[in-house]
Amino acid sequence: MRPALVLSLACALLWTGPAQARVVKRYSPAHPNEISGGVGFAADLSAFTPGGFKWFNEYGRHLDGPTWINLQLNVTAGEGGRCYWSQGDVWVCDGWRGSAMELVLGVKLKWRVAGGPVQLQTKLGAASELVWFNVYHGTALALRGGFGVRYFVVPQLSVGAELASALGPLFSRYGGGAELYAAVDLNLGVEWRF
Repeated sequence: MRPALVLSLACALLWTGPAQARVVKRYSPAHPNEISGGVGFAADLSAFTPGGFKWFNEYGRHLDGPTWINLQLNVTAGEGGRCYWSQGDVWVCDGWRGSAMELVLGVKLKWRVAGGPVQLQTKLGAASELVWFNVYHGTALALRGGFGVRYFVVPQLSVGAELASALGPLFSRYGGGAELYAAVDLNLGVEWRF
């Protein structure tokens, strides 16, 4: 190659390098990862869904703009039961303790309110629910979505609340067919960005 061509290519690379770095820095968040934790309550909306205390755990990774990937592992420990007509046309309700482990993969969208410390967010994802009672076990495939609000105490730490629901079919390991899995939960927690 000619020395003039090599020199012009080197100058072009040196000229565009800092400009590209500025563009990348401008559109990448300072903290692209986040972990969240919280406690709350799950309300069961069907007989085969546990309700009660719920523990929330979450990891997020920034993708682009307001979009984050969202991974959750949540645990419900509570009550459950079912009501049915028994022999002799008697209405019977069986109550038993139940638990569920929820694994969610989805997306989260976030918007800052007028550049202040308040952030609105919404989530949508696919959930696998492992449900077990002392007499019943099953797996649900559910659609889980919700919305929430966060307040940033410092740029990396926020506190907030979230309301979400999950709905889908529950398949028993006893071969009883599909039942309805339906729950609504409330989460109060903290989020740390890094």
